[in-house]
Amino acid sequence: MKNVLRISVALALFLVLLISAGCASKATVDTNKPVEVTIWIMPNSLEPVNDLEKVLENFHKKHKNIKVKITSLDWGAAWVRITTAAVSGDAPDIVQLGTTWVAAISSMGALQDLTTSVAEIGGENHFLSSSWKTSGVEGSNKVTAIPWFVDARALYYRTDVFKKLGLTKKDLETWDGFDKALAKIKNADLTIDGKKIAALGFPGKNDWNVVHNLAPWIWNAGGNFLSDDHKTSSLATKEVAEGLNFYIGLVTKGYVSRSCLEKNTSQIENDFNNGTFAIIFDGSNELRGLTTAPEQGGAADTYVAKRFDIAPYPEGPRGKSTFVGGSNLAVFKGSKHKKEAWEVIKYLVSKEPQVEYSKRSGFLPSITEAFDDPYFTEDPRRAVYIDAVKFGKTYPSVASWGLIEPILARRFGIMWDYVLEAKDKFGIKDIEKILELAHKEVISILERNE
Repeated sequence: MKNVLRISVALALFLVLLISAGCASKATVDTNKPVEVTIWIMPNSLEPVNDLEKVLENFHKKHKNIKVKITSLDWGAAWVRITTAAVSGDAPDIVQLGTTWVAAISSMGALQDLTTSVAEIGGENHFLSSSWKTSGVEGSNKVTAIPWFVDARALYYRTDVFKKLGLTKKDLETWDGFDKALAKIKNADLTIDGKKIAALGFPGKNDWNVVHNLAPWIWNAGGNFLSDDHKTSSLATKEVAEGLNFYIGLVTKGYVSRSCLEKNTSQIENDFNNGTFAIIFDGSNELRGLTTAPEQGGAADTYVAKRFDIAPYPEGPRGKSTFVGGSNLAVFKGSKHKKEAWEVIKYLVSKEPQVEYSKRSGFLPSITEAFDDPYFTEDPRRAVYIDAVKFGKTYPSVASWGLIEPILARRFGIMWDYVLEAKDKFGIKDIEKILELAHKEVISILERNE
């Protein structure tokens, strides 16, 4: 009986050792399995997931222990998904944030403080100054989101129209010259390639860029949205009214068709590409579209694609700024793979991936050295954007801006309705009334969020 007991104990011990060995073997396999880093992005290109995967190919060759899983969120749903993730903790490791969202999400306490790691990516001077201003809540001295790419605006014009009318890029340098050039195009009543040419096209009330479209005209007239200390609104000022009056005047003078005010940016782009307008304002993604073959989703085969050039925004009486937006990358505090997530971000803000992603998305790099690449320096049209980002401005990176911008978008959308109703009688007094309402709404938000 004792021998049977000894044999049973021995067998039990053997089984324990066997199972333990199996578990140890399994643990070894799990240890070698790549860490999966999850990232949420938006549709920044025609094939958002595939394009980012291509950019990350060299990263995966160097970091075989990290696998990046990419999820693309629709821009319309992204804000709700991201804020829900910030509150619930059910979040990815890395998230793309529009530059105007950074302060609001940071103020929720959901993002990892990256301040001590910034030196690893070259420090603040590695980035465009306009982009770096959106790296965290202004005045907090904390970096919570690293600039990834930039969206800047410039002026696109038809070279064939300008040649026919004796106009040059120099005619677009100032507001006065721009106004005269538009008048000349309008009065010429041109038809080219079977298309009647309208002087200018820009979107109105139905555009997702309503505030961005107005911002350069406000800034270049000397106006601003908030006071310098960001504690009150600066909308009810003569300068803001003057900026809007000039821009709205482009409609009331007949340079812009009233049907444009019912359209969005994408529709205006398509109309320009199809030969409807002599001039539009757009981002660098439009340049990519006009230089990309149709089989790749571009418009390089159009009549206009062979007859356009780019110029900076006309200089206003008190400035020469363009709106600079874009997106940043942040790590959620709840991430279990912060170290690996940081490696991914470090790679994406290095020169080669920055240039490659710019080629695929059409957006601009966030780092200064990327603009030394031949992709930018050898094409005079892309070089315009190098100057554009130097004069770029962005909105204040404060938590309340996340609430203010939708209010302004709504208020300025209503403004375009009034412009349509009033036809050519909408003047500066009407603008001042709208600005007073917007001013009160912004102050109310600021007071609630003190």
